[in-house]
Amino acid sequence: MQFTVSDHIFESEKERNLYYKFFAGYFLNELIPGIEERLSAFASLINSCSRRGLAASKQEISLSSTTTHVSFDNHTYLFGSISPDRGEFADILIQDKSSRTVIAIEAKVHSDWSFDKDINSNERRLKTLQDHMSGALFVPCLLVTRARWNECERRESLEYSNYKRFKDEPTCRTIVLLWEELVELVEDVAVKNFVNEQLARRKTGFGYGFSDNWFFRHRRS
Repeated sequence: MQFTVSDHIFESEKERNLYYKFFAGYFLNELIPGIEERLSAFASLINSCSRRGLAASKQEISLSSTTTHVSFDNHTYLFGSISPDRGEFADILIQDKSSRTVIAIEAKVHSDWSFDKDINSNERRLKTLQDHMSGALFVPCLLVTRARWNECERRESLEYSNYKRFKDEPTCRTIVLLWEELVELVEDVAVKNFVNEQLARRKTGFGYGFSDNWFFRHRRS
């Protein structure tokens, strides 16, 4: 139902459509067998990731299926007056009270990312929350495709390079994860095929029409 791939099925190109389906529909869904193994593999992926800001925590994280909770589209306005900045601090918030771990993910698929908007602003909002949660480990993450990350690396020499700012900013705590790395952790073939098909699309590279009185996807010229 959720992970069918066909030209005759309408599928939103919005980033949240993909990360809702992937994280809520499968990867972090406790109703899908293998949740402990997936959480362990996800924690290991973060712990071993080499794409880390200079101030990223070196403390290893752990997640338990009995105490881990996931929330989507998370904003600071829900915390009242602790901060004048009421903006979003995570597309995906993974929180484990037992290990006092908070993983805040900014997810991108086909859109570009910005150091100011997607890293710096999010880290500032998270710091406001962390100030009220003594002892909690906060792990800001940026989730992008390998193609987008490689493209940013190639542009390091540009004056306003997002990659250079990420690499050189001494206070940056963000860890960069790749969609393709998450796909490698997927055992379900249908989910793996669905995500790979979504990642292969370019946002402006397809459209929809109708064939035989039903949806039909076509490539734009």
